[in-house]
Amino acid sequence: MLLKTKLFFAFIVLSLSTLAQTKNNEWQLGISGSVVKFPEADASYIGDQYMFQIPRLNVSAPLTDKLILDGALSFNTFDVGFISNSAKYFSMDGSLRYVFRGVTQDFLPYAFVGGSLVDSERKMTPTMNIGAGANYWVTNAIGINTQVYYKHSLESYESMRSHIQVTLGIVFALKVKGFGGNSRKKGSVGGACYFNQF
Repeated sequence: MLLKTKLFFAFIVLSLSTLAQTKNNEWQLGISGSVVKFPEADASYIGDQYMFQIPRLNVSAPLTDKLILDGALSFNTFDVGFISNSAKYFSMDGSLRYVFRGVTQDFLPYAFVGGSLVDSERKMTPTMNIGAGANYWVTNAIGINTQVYYKHSLESYESMRSHIQVTLGIVFALKVKGFGGNSRKKGSVGGACYFNQF
C-alpha cells in the first residue's frame, strides 16, 4: 500500500511539471536537505528529536505570476557517521505558495499553506502545513532555496506529532518563455534568457 502511495505521489509530481510546461512554459526543480525538529516532550514517543533528510526533491509549477504549486518528497538520510536517524521519516508534501514580488529581482520570498503525508515508524499520517521561504537567484537559472515548515498533526492521530522542518538546497529554473512579471534580471524573462529575432 505504501509503495502504491509513493508511486501515486511521484505521478502527481511529474504531472505538475507537465502542467507547468504547457501552461506557462516555466517550472523549477529543486534538490535539498532538511532537518526535522520535534518538541522535546515528543522525542521519546517519535524516537528522535532531530531527523535529517537527504535528498529532498521538489518540483514547482507556476499557476499565476504570484501563485506557485509545489510538490516535494523528503527521504530518510543514509548513515554518514555524524548524521543518522534512529526513527523513520518519509514525507510527501504539497503546498500553494504566494510569492512577494518587488523586493528585488533576485530575492523572492514567499509564504505557503499545504499538507503532507508523513510516514513514521507506525503509519502514514496527514499534517496541515504553513510556512515561509525564499529563492535567491545566483544566476538566471540557478538559485538557493530555504524554507521553514510548521507541520501540524491533529491529536486524533496517535502516530505523529506536530513538528518543524527546515530545508536548504539548490533550485533550477527551466524556462522557454513566460510572464514578464517573473523577470529577475535585465534582459531575462522569468529566469532564462529569451531571444526574439524580430
